[in-house]
Amino acid sequence: MRNLTKIELEVDDITLRELLDRLCEEFGGDLKNQVFDRKTHEVSNMVKVLVNGRHYTTLADKLGTLLKDGDEIALFPPVAGG
Repeated sequence: MRNLTKIELEVDDITLRELLDRLCEEFGGDLKNQVFDRKTHEVSNMVKVLVNGRHYTTLADKLGTLLKDGDEIALFPPVAGG
């Protein structure tokens, strides 16, 4: 079963970290606990964050990347199966 959610936001001068923080405020603690490591407040290694199809760690400014109009951000939570 797939659960895809698409959200469109209009924001000005926001970094990837600020966007993630804003989404966590909007959607609550469950999202925050999945996206961020509780101790370091860095992105958890259990979630993948892509900006325009590229993993954020490959970007020069990583979480400090300034997002532009039309950028597509994707969050992929851990997947389990068997």
